[in-house]
Amino acid sequence: MPELEPVVLALASNERYFPGLYCAVASALSYLNATRDVELKVLDGGISAKSKNALSHLVERFGRRVRLEFVRVDESIFRSATLGPGKSHMAYCRILLPQLLDVTRLVYLDCDVLVFRDLSELFEIELSPSKIIAAVPDSETLTLGDDSYKLASVMSLPTDARYFYSGVLLMNLDELRKRHFFERAIEFLSTCSGDYRFHDQSAFNFLLHGRIDELPEHWNRVAWRFDQQDDNSLDCVLHYPSSPPWLGGTPGPAQVLFERFASATGMPVNRQTPAFKKSRRKRLLRNALAPFRALAFQLVSFLYKIAGEKEKCAAYQKVARYWLCYVLNAPRRVWRYATRAEQIQGMKFKVVAFTSAP
Repeated sequence: MPELEPVVLALASNERYFPGLYCAVASALSYLNATRDVELKVLDGGISAKSKNALSHLVERFGRRVRLEFVRVDESIFRSATLGPGKSHMAYCRILLPQLLDVTRLVYLDCDVLVFRDLSELFEIELSPSKIIAAVPDSETLTLGDDSYKLASVMSLPTDARYFYSGVLLMNLDELRKRHFFERAIEFLSTCSGDYRFHDQSAFNFLLHGRIDELPEHWNRVAWRFDQQDDNSLDCVLHYPSSPPWLGGTPGPAQVLFERFASATGMPVNRQTPAFKKSRRKRLLRNALAPFRALAFQLVSFLYKIAGEKEKCAAYQKVARYWLCYVLNAPRRVWRYATRAEQIQGMKFKVVAFTSAP
């Protein structure tokens, strides 16, 4: 039987996102087939020596089968692009992968994920003919037009074309290099700055239209979908794209799950940081204003209806319905969250024996 090639995993982080990186790596390695060798590549956008040491100690617990490499990146190459999450350009760094790594293919993960599936299964997926990356369809931004109608029109792309998340990717780096994706992405991000909404994700979707294979939803389940579940079944890659859970997150089962897992790995969430407290204050204000928003958006929708602006009327009506449902469902949501949170506290994870992070 031929020896299987190592599973190549790539993530990117700076110091601010290191708690997420640590938990993402811990979960990915814990749930990966124990017989597979792993090449773990971390794009380093400013990780401290202490944090690197902590991650190295974590990887050592998995033995010789995991080889860790830090690859220094300079995010200033994206300085002309729209500023990304955390007021940095780190989100764009996965675009550098074809240039930085001499490998054929890899699985890329955002560092705000928890992995509860065997990533070797994703690594082994054969891409369909003519496809060069694989991703999960976006459940909120459904089409290219939803990102930028202007860019889709200018680039002669169908505005109703399917749109994909970039938080979990299976990437054929050889094909990306052949198609000069890096150079084209730099030009796109610089010349179209201000027109696209989702940073590197926009570049992947617009430049690789028709070349993206569709993955099942379990390879990138967004946190709000997990919160909407009636139970705590996992078997997925759980993604926290809206608000990093170690910086405040969004109250709900997914947040409880992250804090529970982080504690189990020796990297507990510090709820006393200014960032965490600020996030929670904003969440309280959001909830307090919800009834007023439902009324205000309904009023604005009515005014646009009078003015004959049908599209704007429909858009504001949709937002008004969202906030109305949010308010009306609050009692049931609070009860369901509390029940699931109690269950999560008793969950056991498939992890190596962690003590505490150095």
